[in-house]
Amino acid sequence: MMCVDLACILALKCITVVTKNSEKLIRGLALRKNRKKTGLFIAEGLKLVTDFVSAGVEVDIIYHVGPIPEKLMGDRTMEVSESDMKRITFLETSSPVLAVFHQRKEDLKSFIDAPIILLLDRVQDPGNLGTLLRTALWYGVEHIALVSGTADVWSPKVVQASMSALAHVKVVLLEEQEWLSFATENKFELVIADMNGTPAKSFEWSRKQILVMGNEGHGASDMLKSSGRKITLPGDSSKMESLNVAVSGATLLYEYASSRRF
Repeated sequence: MMCVDLACILALKCITVVTKNSEKLIRGLALRKNRKKTGLFIAEGLKLVTDFVSAGVEVDIIYHVGPIPEKLMGDRTMEVSESDMKRITFLETSSPVLAVFHQRKEDLKSFIDAPIILLLDRVQDPGNLGTLLRTALWYGVEHIALVSGTADVWSPKVVQASMSALAHVKVVLLEEQEWLSFATENKFELVIADMNGTPAKSFEWSRKQILVMGNEGHGASDMLKSSGRKITLPGDSSKMESLNVAVSGATLLYEYASSRRF
């Protein structure tokens, strides 16, 4: 009986209590200003956290309930109670693993030789943004350009929706004029998703292009629209005003990949 009690005591000693300061830091990462200040973001779920770790994304700390794979173990790993995990999770049902990672800082120079860049202009919905990141990676598009006013890719909802795409894609945020200057200097053609454009099936893609997906309600900005060719997905607009930006983006990326025999 004493051995059983001793085992219980030893097991309890392995459980770390999440301090109030740690909880405050984690919960604070729900806000963009805190993510920007700290350079940190949250990922939850065994597969998602494992993908980030495997991709070499720097770990700040990993909290877990119960056993986890050996590759996640280390001096930045802490086992916590289920009640503590429920206090710090951003999910409706807590996952057994929650990790805090350091955001990657990408160099714009790495974009210069990309055959295609996906530019997201003020896309607001985290689900749409996450889906576009996943889809881009699926079709081999690893360079993501963001315009100020777009949802934060490091928000918990976008991280979860992107399904670890952020462990692999490169993301840079600039003003639209800066992206236009980059495109001109590096000989990229802008291709803007628009209702009044060349049908995607007959569109001739360039050697280097920036595919622009605009805001859910207003599309791409006038500045971007006037700076490139327009591409569209023909459909029955008498019954449906437009496609969801994530659906449109996925279809256009497919058309691009098909043209390259991806």
